[in-house]
Amino acid sequence: MSSATATRTIKFISKAGTYSAVIMCPDGDLYQEWEGTINDVTNIYPDFAASKPILYFVCTSSRVAEGIATPDSIDYYFNGTKISFSGDTSTGTFAGLFKKIAPSGDNLYYGLQIVGNIAAASGYAPAVIKMVAKISYGTQSDDIQADYTIPIQQATGTSYRVTIAAGDNKNFVITEKGGSVILKAMAYQSSAAITKNLTYQWEKMGASGWNTLAGKTGQTLTVAEADIDTYGEYRVTVFRDGAEIGKDIQGVMDASDPYDIDPHPTPEDEAITEDTSGNGQVTYTPVVVKRGTNTKALNTLFFFVIKDAAGVYLNSQSDRETAKASCAVTRAHCMQAGGDVSITITAQD
Repeated sequence: MSSATATRTIKFISKAGTYSAVIMCPDGDLYQEWEGTINDVTNIYPDFAASKPILYFVCTSSRVAEGIATPDSIDYYFNGTKISFSGDTSTGTFAGLFKKIAPSGDNLYYGLQIVGNIAAASGYAPAVIKMVAKISYGTQSDDIQADYTIPIQQATGTSYRVTIAAGDNKNFVITEKGGSVILKAMAYQSSAAITKNLTYQWEKMGASGWNTLAGKTGQTLTVAEADIDTYGEYRVTVFRDGAEIGKDIQGVMDASDPYDIDPHPTPEDEAITEDTSGNGQVTYTPVVVKRGTNTKALNTLFFFVIKDAAGVYLNSQSDRETAKASCAVTRAHCMQAGGDVSITITAQD
């Protein structure tokens, strides 16, 4: 039995205001598994040609009073190679694998729809989809980017996967006061959804760590605008016949909140290299700004929680519970996690 976990990494670039971008999938965390050998792949699942999942580029800005920032244009990359299009369909190396999604009607976001299986195109290894958006504000222009990793691996028997999908059409984003979104826990075994003999426990990331939500043991969880400030993280643990089969983490963005946290990362690309000759830490010195102005709104300290993809803490309890002005994520944290880590920043006031 294996335990499926996932998390989100948010990238920030601060030039003409404070922007935060993240790639969201309303179907939950994407993955592909394959059976057979590299030279004789007999089956790939889930079948993206049938499910056609969509990845949305969600960008918020402190310079936009309504929260959601719509890019002027956007480029898409697959494992570092730019995807070319004819009309809305991909051509060239990735011919027929992707379709572009543009804002229209009730859809506020640019996105990329996967319409074919990508395991072969990625060499049967994890795939990284990057989106780079051009955003203008007055005479200034920023390139804002986010990336999304899709695990691709050989199937291992009857492994379980747990993911949190959107239980509505709001894509995990609250855009109006009094609004809400629905999170829905999904469990799979060898690509088939399972629903029987399952129980659930939901948690919310607090100022210094995960807090169990009393009584929240159903498959779905409704998150109201009043429940979070700017951004909230939720984790579900799924049990089958009383035994844990997996966890997943999902972020919810509140684009209606009047305040944003500008994390002020140094360096701005928030990248740490394994090679000791490269950058060894990212320091966050956040400020709270009022949306629509990009000016400091509060004098406050912050709580910082550093965690791995499963939501396991990487900084000590005393560090998590001490409010301070800045926090550094180090190479040691990444080595402990075995890869990317995330940091949750919560204002004390």
